[in-house]
This record gives sequence, structure tokens and C-alpha cells, in this order.
Amino acid sequence: MRHHSKNLFFAIAIGLLALGSLNVRAQEAGNRNYNRDNRAERNPPNTGNIGGNGFLNIEAYVLMNAAPGEFVAVFGVAQEGATAAESNQKVNARIEQFLGAAEKLGVGRNSTYVDFITQSRIYSFAPGGDNTIRESLTGFETKKTISVRYKDRSMLEKLLAAAGGVSIFDLIKVDYIVNDMGKIKRALFDEAIRIVKHKEEAYSRSLGLAVSRKSLLQETYATHYPGELYQTYTAFESGAVDNYYGQGGTRVIRERKSSTSYLEPPGPECV
Repeated sequence: MRHHSKNLFFAIAIGLLALGSLNVRAQEAGNRNYNRDNRAERNPPNTGNIGGNGFLNIEAYVLMNAAPGEFVAVFGVAQEGATAAESNQKVNARIEQFLGAAEKLGVGRNSTYVDFITQSRIYSFAPGGDNTIRESLTGFETKKTISVRYKDRSMLEKLLAAAGGVSIFDLIKVDYIVNDMGKIKRALFDEAIRIVKHKEEAYSRSLGLAVSRKSLLQETYATHYPGELYQTYTAFESGAVDNYYGQGGTRVIRERKSSTSYLEPPGPECV
């Protein structure tokens, strides 16, 4: 077999998935199939590109599922009052109740942070004379958030129960804190280089390509957190109804359809 000399370039795409679970792709679709129009088309990545210009690009895609070291849950609190001071006092009282309940769960005040968001006027409409409806200032609303940092994942359920006990029902988000990102990047890089070297040897052994390493073409890192990976769908089948709005026409009142959200972990092609 004739040996061809090629200059070798490396292209490495590296991804980090924080606390996702990689699923084996089976044939069972499930109800998520209702969301097919909203899912981005996934194309497999190139693993190598042999050009006719004397260059050989070898690519490696590596994905690591890293468990977070800590979590930060963010709750939203809003209260209305006749005055700005009253609405602020009500918010503070509710937050204090929640923080006290969190302390009983083992979450200290040094692991929480209260952030002031907005304090806005509230306007309402009321009927007036001469068939008029007048808008007027009727109160104020103050909004704040509470960030709670914890390590045990099971703590979230307890915090939700404590928040619900003081009428706080708005869990805004949960942030995932991955410790020692440098160590994780080094592991990803080392694995990507191992794959590149394996492919280089395979090309040389199978195709008789004599390559000389030239340079690293590209190194790309991406981090995917669970909050960014959720898809939502509404699964139902409904009959068709022709609406008639003439004299004595009939209105169609539809039932509320519940939506479902689920985690869609990325594959290497999404890095």
C-alpha cells in the first residue's frame, strides 16, 4: 500500500454536563413525541476530515457527566400593601418566617441571601359616573428573592415544604455548583487527546497514512446545566369543532391541558 504523507491538525470539542443522566436511545418514543416540532435536529459530529490539500483533521468529542458539589435554590416572594413601607414589611416578615424554618433544617443564615428585586405601584379600575371606568393607585407591591445554598440534594424537598408552610410557592430556579472546574477540564482534555491519538494510529494502520503532527486547530469547552436542558410538551388528542357565531351561535369552551417538562440530556453532537 502506498503511504501518503499528511499534516495532522487537531480539532477538539469538549463538553461538561452537570448532573444530567445520559440515557440509552431506545425505540420507545413516549409522549415527548408531541414535542417533535420544538426539538432541534441533531446531527452526528464529524470524527475526521481527510482533505485533498495535504491536511488531515482529526476531531474528538468528549462529554462528562459531573455531579455538583453544591446547589443554590432561589425562591421568589411578593407582597402587596397600601403603602410601600407596608408591602416591604410584609415581605420581610414572610422571609423571616422562611429563614427561621430553614435554620431548623440545618441551613444557617450564612448560607442564604435576600435580594431586593422591585417595588412597584399597583393600579386598579373602578366604575365612575357617566359610564366611565377610572384607573387609580390602590397600593404597592414589593418583590424579593431568597437564595439558599445547600449540599445535600434531598434538602430541596424540605425547603419546598418549609416555603409552602409560610405561603412561598415560587421556586424560581436551582443552580448547580460544580467544584474544581480546572480538574474536570484537565480530565476532559486528557481523554480527548487519548481519542485523537487512537484515531491517528487507526488511520496510519488501516489506510497507510504517514502523518506528521502540525498543530492544535481548535479547543472548545461548553457547559450544560439541567435548567437549560428541559423540554416541554402538551400531550392530548382533540376533536374538530366548527364554531358558529351567528344569531344564537354556540361558544366552544375548552378544557385546560396540562403540560409536562422533562430533562433532555445532550449527546456529543450538541457540544
